[in-house]
Amino acid sequence: MEPADAREHLEMAERIVAASTRELSMRYAAPFFVVWGLASGTVCLIYQLIATGIAPPWTQWIGVGLLALAVVFSAVYGRISSKSACGLTFLQREFLNVLWIAMCVAFVVNVGGWNIFPLFAVSAVWAVAASIVLFYIGLHENRRALAGGIVLVGSIVVGNFMPSIVGYVLAAGFYIGYAGFGIAELLARV
Repeated sequence: MEPADAREHLEMAERIVAASTRELSMRYAAPFFVVWGLASGTVCLIYQLIATGIAPPWTQWIGVGLLALAVVFSAVYGRISSKSACGLTFLQREFLNVLWIAMCVAFVVNVGGWNIFPLFAVSAVWAVAASIVLFYIGLHENRRALAGGIVLVGSIVVGNFMPSIVGYVLAAGFYIGYAGFGIAELLARV
């Protein structure tokens, strides 16, 4: 092998390694975290207001509407951003796999165990799934994601000791931990 050929092969290998090991970029995913964090937090807030008698029971449909809007946003934005993305790195594909697995398991647990879990336990299951996603991102040297995951898990622990305001605590976890992470990622890219 000629030295020029060997150099070309080494440069190609370096480009492949660099592309597969760079930081897990959340440039395209950050809006998902903001929308789902706000929607999830607001649903927790609505149910806390209903549980304390501040809001009438029909306001639960506002939460259902917010979650439906988040699903529509995810579908539309995902389609738009996937067309504009140049291609996903290995880490980005793995992030999406972890996201799908965590959220699908949380969905099945919540739907299948609706009678097993009381109202706010369902929110805690979603907080656990969301924190798994953030911790996965955090394992790839993203301190903002690690902090968001800690906030989500912390909201479950604190809510456990404050049952009269557990909805407010879980809502704060979603607002600060999940939506806050998305906002921090958006601001980090400016």
